[in-house]
Amino acid sequence: MRCDCRDWYGRCKLKGEMWIDDEIWNYMCQRGYGEDANFIGCLTHEKTTEKRLILMNTNVTIDGFWFSCESDEKRIKYEEEPRCMINETKFHVGDEFRDGFFNWICLDTGRWVTGCYYQNESKHWIKLKIGEIAYNGLVMHVCDRYDDYPGRIQYYAEVRKDIAQKNPTNKGINANLPEPIDNRLKKPPIRWLHENAADFIFNDNPFRLKIRYLPSSRRSWTTVLPSQHRT
Repeated sequence: MRCDCRDWYGRCKLKGEMWIDDEIWNYMCQRGYGEDANFIGCLTHEKTTEKRLILMNTNVTIDGFWFSCESDEKRIKYEEEPRCMINETKFHVGDEFRDGFFNWICLDTGRWVTGCYYQNESKHWIKLKIGEIAYNGLVMHVCDRYDDYPGRIQYYAEVRKDIAQKNPTNKGINANLPEPIDNRLKKPPIRWLHENAADFIFNDNPFRLKIRYLPSSRRSWTTVLPSQHRT
């Protein structure tokens, strides 16, 4: 078999051949004479966008996030800008956002809860820091940690116990109580809304950096036969 080039594993390739290793490293056999194949660039690994080729030693910006492909005599490296993906929306490291009843900050390894949100009677979302309590008419809103499990943050709302309440049975829904609760206080006040979340959630797609080193035992391949070496 003709062996114009060798790939990273030492296998023979024909001149003009192109291939991709590990779904990311793009090579082409250009030189011939049994030499190592040429490294062309990296394929982006982002699942939500169409794969693109990043040429060696360049970087590109896609949907506001950078991607880079580097190469030197020791290794080749592909890297993506870290991000958080929430409900198909991408966030940069340092961005804060609301997801449900919780406020999060995006970190390079995942997302961290920084507070809670509650909705007042005018349907505006109000932010609470962890450890804060807010009162909205008859309702108390709380954002804190579980006493027996500080790794989880909880938000809950309950009817205040420090204010006397009347119990009309025919006056419709109390507008001070958040939907979807139709609580006309026919029973003693109870906690009706309770949400919780882990205070830190790792990224479900941690792939952001990949490096391929040239094995120290590898040397440039040659087509010279042993009998042709000078003694």
